[in-house]
Amino acid sequence: MKKFLTSKLVIIMTVLILLVVFNALVFNVSVVNRNIVVGLGLDFDGTEYTLHTQVVLPKNGGVASGGGNNYITLKTNAQNINIAIDKIEKEQGVILSLAQAAILVLGKSMVETGDLTLVEAFFMDDRVHDNLLLVMAEDKAEDVMNATVAAGEVASLQLVRQLSPTKAPLGVSTITMQEYIRNAKNSNKINYMPMISVEKTEPSTDQSKENEDEADKFLITQSALLDNNGLQCLLDLDMTQTFSLVKKSLQDGVIKVEGEDFFSVHLVESKTNLSYDLDLMECKVKIKIKTIRTDARYINGKVSFKLSDEEQERLKQSLDTRVKALYEYAKAQKVDAFSIVDGFKKKYPKKSSQIMADDFLDNINLKVEVTITQVE
Repeated sequence: MKKFLTSKLVIIMTVLILLVVFNALVFNVSVVNRNIVVGLGLDFDGTEYTLHTQVVLPKNGGVASGGGNNYITLKTNAQNINIAIDKIEKEQGVILSLAQAAILVLGKSMVETGDLTLVEAFFMDDRVHDNLLLVMAEDKAEDVMNATVAAGEVASLQLVRQLSPTKAPLGVSTITMQEYIRNAKNSNKINYMPMISVEKTEPSTDQSKENEDEADKFLITQSALLDNNGLQCLLDLDMTQTFSLVKKSLQDGVIKVEGEDFFSVHLVESKTNLSYDLDLMECKVKIKIKTIRTDARYINGKVSFKLSDEEQERLKQSLDTRVKALYEYAKAQKVDAFSIVDGFKKKYPKKSSQIMADDFLDNINLKVEVTITQVE
């Protein structure tokens, strides 16, 4: 009996050891064949989509994390994103892990003529996270994905870092996939995303690109406004800043006031809200900003960073002019940049037929109210 129990124990132990070894081997294979995707790009040529997947390759057998790693960009053409992923996995003999993808770059033609509902449908998949950033390339997504950045960097991750300051600045506003899809489901809301340009550098004899000055640079100064029909208009730097001021709460930036006596202020904090009055056919943009003068001036022999009363009025007038100029520019492109129609519909749900009239925005009186608080 004792001998039988001993034999049985040996058999059990042997089976357990074999299971552990087998599991380790399978796990090792899955890790080797699993490609960590950190960035995605999508182009459209009018008939087919080209999916670019930027994959980090760990050095010296280490874990892929971006810093100090090489990378490759795998791409293929297909009728939709799911088929493209299947093709890459079969052609490369790998499994694409999308959970760590941090950014999706859409080519300009994709935003202009591609089916954006394909993007929405795919990225609602559990394989990617909701905080994936969306941007539009000035031309092709491939140009952004293949940019030669500093040594040890991955193009898509460097772009994410540039788009993720610690404080929300006066400038290009980022948008996540979750925000984009939420806006897309509301036909009255405009969507937006940063536009990325690549500033190419001269070829370097130093293949490692150890000097950051020799690496390609990402320029992020413009924004794209789009709806469910695709790209509607582009905003230059000044209009992009104004758009961010109206749509976001900001904590950094510089506002310049042009004129014979030029001055500028540092934006410490800003909050904006819109109010609606259907009886008056009026929308009021209420901007509250905390500022400090960027350059000191002398008052009675003392240094001061406060704005004079005249400068405060000039700052208010400057913001009034910029907000109205952006509104009129977008309206000329048939774009409701500030989602004013949506605001009226929420406040006056029983008046939707009046609010949805084609000429509704043309009859709206836009007013801008600026409140300035100065800090020392």
